[in-house]
Amino acid sequence: MVLPTLRLMHGAHFAKQYVTDYLTGDLPTRVLDYRNGWGGLTDAELPLPVKYLSYEPVALDKWPTIITVALSTNNLERIGYGGGNTTAYGMDPEYRVAYNMRTYIWCRGGNSESATMVRDRLTTVVRSALLDYPSLKATDPSRTFRAEIDESGMREEFSDLTPLKGERFLAGAYLGYELSLDEVVMRKAYGTVDEDGISFGAKNVGLSKDTATGAALQELKLATIVAQGGASE
Repeated sequence: MVLPTLRLMHGAHFAKQYVTDYLTGDLPTRVLDYRNGWGGLTDAELPLPVKYLSYEPVALDKWPTIITVALSTNNLERIGYGGGNTTAYGMDPEYRVAYNMRTYIWCRGGNSESATMVRDRLTTVVRSALLDYPSLKATDPSRTFRAEIDESGMREEFSDLTPLKGERFLAGAYLGYELSLDEVVMRKAYGTVDEDGISFGAKNVGLSKDTATGAALQELKLATIVAQGGASE
């Protein structure tokens, strides 16, 4: 994922893609570490995920598959202004946005025991990745978004086994958690030209009502003078 260069409100689609791209890059080496740490498991006993999605497909066709989705926005807290960019967005409000997320793990096995074991093991590895805060934030070297997962609220749910053709079984699980990101409301630039011509406005953050009104009147007077070709006494 190429991280955005503009500080904007990026929303749920960015939150789930952030996690998906993080897991895509992190899990291959993490799975190998856990194979070794759990006594030299084979690829069949702890396989590498082969598909990563940020949406729920109509049907599964690859196993294991990792799917990350955003269910809701839990909280928006204003944390300041500027978003770290005083040149273009110096007065833009910055928010800490919390998303209710789920990451699903779907596995297939030749029998009920193998399907269950692969599912349980891979769910643990994914949990480890999500709780690895230094690795999660390393996805964003500039720390623009300060991605963080609330570990105290993480939960796991496991599905019943689903029989498939050929005496195989499908097993699933999901990790539910809250992901927080920093996002900025980029306000419309002052004095821009739009379809209605020149628009004037002020970002009145920190200004009293009288000061803001006076500033607006001065801008209007200046615009009138310019339109008439100069000042007259």
